[in-house]
Amino acid sequence: MQGAIDEADFLVNCPIALYARATVFSADNDGLTVRDAEQYSKVADAIALLEVYEQNRPGSEVKSHCENRRGSELVVTSNIPRGKGMASSSADLAAALSAACKYQGLSISPVELSRLIAIIEPSDSVHLPGIAHVNQLNGAVHACLPAPHDMSVIVVDCGGEIYTLEFDRDRAHGVYRTMRNKMVATLALMTNSLRLGDAEGIALAATLSARISQEILPKAPFEELLESCVSEGALGVNCAHSGTVLGVLHRTSDGIGATLMQSIRRRFGSDVSIIGDHRIVAGGCHAQ
Repeated sequence: MQGAIDEADFLVNCPIALYARATVFSADNDGLTVRDAEQYSKVADAIALLEVYEQNRPGSEVKSHCENRRGSELVVTSNIPRGKGMASSSADLAAALSAACKYQGLSISPVELSRLIAIIEPSDSVHLPGIAHVNQLNGAVHACLPAPHDMSVIVVDCGGEIYTLEFDRDRAHGVYRTMRNKMVATLALMTNSLRLGDAEGIALAATLSARISQEILPKAPFEELLESCVSEGALGVNCAHSGTVLGVLHRTSDGIGATLMQSIRRRFGSDVSIIGDHRIVAGGCHAQ
C-alpha cells in the first residue's frame, strides 16, 4: 500500500521473486565505473554519491585513495520490467550499492542504504528484510514486518509506462487528505495483518489501498478484475501506485494461479498482459 498521513508519505512494499543483479569485475580503468552508464544513469549517480557519503560519514574509516580507486567495473542486469511501477530502479540501486560496498570493503547498514537511495529517487526499499514500511521520499524506515509465507501475486499489466518521478504527488496528497481516516485504518490493518501472518487481512488492506489509488492513477480493469478473480478464489487486488500494473493476490498453496491466469486472459484478451505469477518474498540483498 501507499499513501500519506498528515502529509507524511509512506509505503508498505510487496517484494516478489524477481531480481536485479549487480557484479563488480576488475578492469583496466580508473576507479569504479558503471557499464552502460547511460542506461543505468541512476546507478552511476548512486556510485558517485556513495564515495562522497562514505568519505563524509562521521567516524568512518576511509580507505586510501589508491585502494579505494582501484580499477573496476560494475555491471547491472535485471529481469524486472521497467516503467511499470515494479521497483526496477530500487532493485538496481540496492544491488549496485551493495555490490560496490562489498567489493570496496565499505560497511553500510540497510537503513543508511535506504536514505542513500532516496537521495537519487523515491524508493521501495526492497533491500530491507521482510516487508518494509518506509517513507519512500526520505528513506526513513518505520518497520520491517514479516513477509507472508503462503502468498503469490499475478502481475497484470494495463499498458503503457509510468516512471516514479512522473507521479503526480500533489494530486495524490489531495486525495490522501480527504481519506485520512481510511488511510490510518488501512495502514493499521496492513501492519497488524503482516505481524499475524493473516493473508485475508493483508489482501483486504492492499485492495483498499488500490481502490484509493484509483482516485489518483486509475487502472481501467481494476473493478472487473477484482470481482472476477475473488469469485474464483483470489484474496484481493493490489496495485503499483505509481505504475501501470495490478496484482491478483492469492494463496500459493491453493494452486489456483494457472486457473486465474487463464480466466484473466479469457476475460480481458489483449486489453492486458500477464507478466507472471510470482511468490511474495522477504526483501533483502543476497550475496552470491
